[in-house]
Amino acid sequence: MKALLKKLLPGKIKNRLTTSKALKNRLLTLEEGRHNRRFAAVFDMADYLVGAQIQGDYCEFGVYRGGIFSYAYRLLAPRFPAMRFFAFDSFAGLPKPHDVDAANGFSSNFHEHEFVCGEEDFLANLKQNHLDMARVRTIKGWFKETLAAGNAEEYGIKKIAVAWIDCDLYESTVPVLNFILPHLSVGSVVVFDDWRCFRNLPEFGEQRACREWLAANPHLTLNQLFSYGFHGIAFTVGSL
Repeated sequence: MKALLKKLLPGKIKNRLTTSKALKNRLLTLEEGRHNRRFAAVFDMADYLVGAQIQGDYCEFGVYRGGIFSYAYRLLAPRFPAMRFFAFDSFAGLPKPHDVDAANGFSSNFHEHEFVCGEEDFLANLKQNHLDMARVRTIKGWFKETLAAGNAEEYGIKKIAVAWIDCDLYESTVPVLNFILPHLSVGSVVVFDDWRCFRNLPEFGEQRACREWLAANPHLTLNQLFSYGFHGIAFTVGSL
C-alpha cells in the first residue's frame, strides 16, 4: 500500500502528509511529557499533604477526562478517609476566549469547546479507574454560575485542602479564586496548571487572576511549594 501511494500521490501531497504526521507526532510527544510532569506534581502534592496533615476536600477546576483527578484520588483517598473529591467543569469544553484572554488575537492556543468531555464519559472513566463514587461529586456548568457566593454550602464544602486550578483562562480563574478563599486554611495547596501560558506574561491568564486576587485580599499570602513543566506551579497558603 505504501509503495502504491508513493506512485499515485504527487510529491507535494506526499510531503504535506509527511509533515502533518510529523507535527502530530511531535504534539503527542509534548503532550505525553506534559502529562507525566502533571502526575509527578500530584505525587509531590500528596507527599506534602501527608506531612502537613491539612484537613479538607480535594477540588479540581477543569477536569477534562479525569486523568489527574483519578490519580489524585488514588494517592489521597487512602491517606485521608474523610476527604471528598469535587470535579468542577462545564463538560462542554472551554468558553470562547475574549477580552484579555484574546488580546491582539492571541489566546495561547486555547479555543472555544477545546477539552470537551461529557459528564457521563468523565464518570465512566472514574469508574473504570475504580474510584469510590460515593466520595466523588461533579458540579456541571460554567464557573461564573456554579461558583457563585453561597454555593459551597450547598455542595457541602467547608474546608479545601487542595484546589487544583486547570481552567486555562483569566476569565475562568477569577470565579474559582473567589470561590475557594473562604474555605482555605494555612497550609492548603493551590495549584495553577496554566501559570506560564500566555507567554509567561503576568498581565494575562492565571497569573493576572492571582495577582488581582492577592491585591484584593492583602491578608492572604502564598508560598511557592514547587514548579512543574513549563506551565504549572503550586503554592501553599501562608496566611489568611
